[in-house]
Amino acid sequence: MNPLILFCAFLFLFSEIKSQDALFVNNQQSLVYLNPSFSGSNGGIRNQLTYRNQWPNLSGTYVTLNNSFDAYIKPIKGGISLNLFSDDQARGALRTNAFSFVYAPFFSFLENKLKIIPSFQFRYFNKILDRGRLNYGDMIDARRGLVWLAPGLVPKAKVENYDLSSGLLVNYKNTFFGASVFHMNEPDEGFIGQSKLPYRFNLHASHNYFASENLLLHFYTQYTKQHYFELLKLQTSALLYKHFIVSAGINNHRNLMFGTGYRHHLFCLTLNYDVSFSKLSGNTAGSWELNASFNLRNKEKRKEIFCFENW
Repeated sequence: MNPLILFCAFLFLFSEIKSQDALFVNNQQSLVYLNPSFSGSNGGIRNQLTYRNQWPNLSGTYVTLNNSFDAYIKPIKGGISLNLFSDDQARGALRTNAFSFVYAPFFSFLENKLKIIPSFQFRYFNKILDRGRLNYGDMIDARRGLVWLAPGLVPKAKVENYDLSSGLLVNYKNTFFGASVFHMNEPDEGFIGQSKLPYRFNLHASHNYFASENLLLHFYTQYTKQHYFELLKLQTSALLYKHFIVSAGINNHRNLMFGTGYRHHLFCLTLNYDVSFSKLSGNTAGSWELNASFNLRNKEKRKEIFCFENW
């Protein structure tokens, strides 16, 4: 096929593809990314950092970094958070950067056993395309170098916009139910013409069972939908002897998830790995995820055992 036809077809598809948000294995270490209503859920100051390297065996790697700072502010009876997000696709060919601010007011009932927390998020983002990585042989001119054969189809080098999101969290004792909707205004992120970012809808539920002084079990389920993509995940984690974390899970995309980590009263480190048991398994080398959290709360509360969502 003529390379010019291939190139034009690629650009057309590039303007029509609906992008999909990055998703993390360890949601307990990326709580605000899962649902903005978790802002301030630990009652103090918290920083959660997630680094994900997806399919490292492929030549065009997908590396995502998410860093959130959240805190409970007593005078306003609510939580706030600042979130920094960075995503690199195909070794710099397409980069996404975003900054988010969240406000989450807390409403307490039944002597503080029941909490209902709505939230509102504003996010600014930009996408940067390295147009030098998009070329075919017919684009190279002997005298002028790299030229675009179809000037009307030259993609933008940078796109920027904002979006609005919201969440709702219901917490009764050791059980959590939540829902969140991201990109409610479906902002335009097209490099050629208009291409709207589809909203992402999350439903999640979890329960923490204090089996003994040295064993805390955590049961978690999540349903996510964005455009035609759907995810259903089941996961179980355990906190052993107040410090050691092990986890395992499965999702409807035939992925198995495993994790291990160490939790201190001031910090938490976890390493997670997910691998497909479909035909992709031998080509991608799975995906690795590293999480680090730092936690500051009142001195008298630091050594208490908290739910995974409140740590």
